[in-house]
Amino acid sequence: MEFGGAFRHVDIRFGVMDYGPFDLGMEGAPTRIRLGIVGSADTVEGTARWIERSVAGFPAKTSRQPNLFPAFSGVNFETTFRCEFVTSDELQRVIPQRELARLAAIPGQREVTRAIVEVLSNEIAALSERTVKPHVVLVALPVEIIERTYNARDVAGGEDDDDVEAGPDLDFRGLLKAACMRLRLPIQLLWPTTFDPSYKIPRKLKETSERRTQDPATIAWNLLTATYYKAGGLPWRLARDARQLRTSYVGLSFYRSADGEHVHTSTAQMFDERGEGLILRGGRMVESEEDRKPHLTAQDAYDLLRNSLKVFRDQHGHWPARVVLHKTSKFDRNELDGFHKAIDERDIDYADFIWIQKSMTRLYRMGIYPPLRGTLLRFDKDQALLYTRGSVDFFRTYPGMYVPRPLMLRCQALGQPLQHIAEEVLALTKMNWNNTQFDNGLPITIAAARHVGEVLKYVPEGQEIAPRYSFYM
Repeated sequence: MEFGGAFRHVDIRFGVMDYGPFDLGMEGAPTRIRLGIVGSADTVEGTARWIERSVAGFPAKTSRQPNLFPAFSGVNFETTFRCEFVTSDELQRVIPQRELARLAAIPGQREVTRAIVEVLSNEIAALSERTVKPHVVLVALPVEIIERTYNARDVAGGEDDDDVEAGPDLDFRGLLKAACMRLRLPIQLLWPTTFDPSYKIPRKLKETSERRTQDPATIAWNLLTATYYKAGGLPWRLARDARQLRTSYVGLSFYRSADGEHVHTSTAQMFDERGEGLILRGGRMVESEEDRKPHLTAQDAYDLLRNSLKVFRDQHGHWPARVVLHKTSKFDRNELDGFHKAIDERDIDYADFIWIQKSMTRLYRMGIYPPLRGTLLRFDKDQALLYTRGSVDFFRTYPGMYVPRPLMLRCQALGQPLQHIAEEVLALTKMNWNNTQFDNGLPITIAAARHVGEVLKYVPEGQEIAPRYSFYM
């Protein structure tokens, strides 16, 4: 990845520490990020204190793999993001304990979720109307709210297709982000264990959420990286050769309506080499005669990609020279026809359509560790297994907890060599600004789909949606 001064590093945290964010010194790069805070008296105070402590940094976690858990060296104009993160009483809203008790006592899961979202969104709206507005609002959830909302999603709804969002029940996170979208103010949810690991979370929640408290330095890296991006910054970008074609990466997905009864709606998650993430909503799905799974009609496929290309041109002042489409199900003939029509209309000569799925096939190597991240097994010219998670030389270990599953890449339209396609997919797994994990399993084009679907299903079709990915992550 590429960081400040065009310097490169394989690890996000070391790259930011050594060279600063990619947009360092560029016009529009954040220099003083104002943070709003909404929560109870305890969580607002605890979060404000944590922001102050982050200036000095946090020590590295004791480990035999120091590269796996580096220290957070603090945040100011000389270290990490080379900017300030600040808050003040004017940027904070405290929900009275009496109001929290009232909310916690509301019977019915859907009713309490809607009531809590209404109260929180009203507090965030009040911050958005201030003369000096925050760039990002931290929603510091009290335990009372966590108890009543965290299990709001349908945990017994069963499994669905990989590229379809499931569950008719209300999802607290998605509903809150949808309610705040009209305010054009990004939010970041956090638990009280962020600033105080000794905070007592009810045992039943920890069992269902599998939530593990990270070390303070890792928490700081993840939270402040996400906040920097949501405030308009670009922490890093894909490292690219100047000879490479300017490329638009588009992930396609579907989600159900909030009531779970309406047909699926398509979305496009579009990213460029700089990491600019833009979201578009497309047409309704139809069930394909080829595989009985959700697909786009030829017209909707054409409209969705045509609109994606137009957004790219509006952002960059020119059309992309190449388009890469990622999907977790097969492209049927109607989708292929529609996408090719949109590409041909703009005289784009290079296009790659990649069907990406997690594979049950696993490879083994000598020793106790899984295959190296980046291991590629080619079956033919357009199909291969790729390990996006695996052992990492930089860490001298495998950083995961479970046996990794590789991705199966199937190229239904191939404009570049399969080796190049695999390298791009591997690089795109590092473009998730919600955390600084070295090896996310899915490329951001696909990984963004769940976050986008969870929010958009609560946004009425007639309402304008926020285009930047920062409002969904």
